[in-house]
Amino acid sequence: MPDLDPDRIARAALTLLDTQGQAGFTMRAVAKALGVTPMALYHHVKDKAALAALVVEAASGERPLPVASGDWREDLWRIALWARESTLAHPEVGRVRSLYRVWTPSILRMNEHWLTLWRQSGLSPDAAGRAATMSSMAIVGLMDQVLALRDTALPDERMLTWLPNAQAASHDSGEAFETVVRALIDGLHDRLSS
Repeated sequence: MPDLDPDRIARAALTLLDTQGQAGFTMRAVAKALGVTPMALYHHVKDKAALAALVVEAASGERPLPVASGDWREDLWRIALWARESTLAHPEVGRVRSLYRVWTPSILRMNEHWLTLWRQSGLSPDAAGRAATMSSMAIVGLMDQVLALRDTALPDERMLTWLPNAQAASHDSGEAFETVVRALIDGLHDRLSS
């Protein structure tokens, strides 16, 4: 029987999640991919929530958080970009994290870093906390929509002819993401500092 450790389990589960979506994210499928019985897997992973935590931690750990440059706006943008790239690399991870409501050390570090940068903006502690929460929720929602649109077919030419003002946009526009995130950061700061 192959040796099991959290890294091997996390990698196998992440691969299944990436290739088969949530349907492949089962203890039985992970055990099979590892060449062990489900019971052997349960000796290392208590339940599916614990498996989800391993996967979230593995995906988050693939890229280190950007190092702060001292420019809080630019640093917030770079973390948002990090989150976008992580989400696009492993689209199902965020959904599994939400489904099982797991927190991991890397997610907590990212949240702490996000709040610290908002505190550096000069906002009061209360306003910085609100800005951190609202901007984080907005970016997660934006990424959910990016993923949903990526899986949605564009309107066909016939449909667009009777709706002349409708324009088919790219499903994954990095430029649009940057515009929205930077506007969100600037807008929240302006609104909460007055």
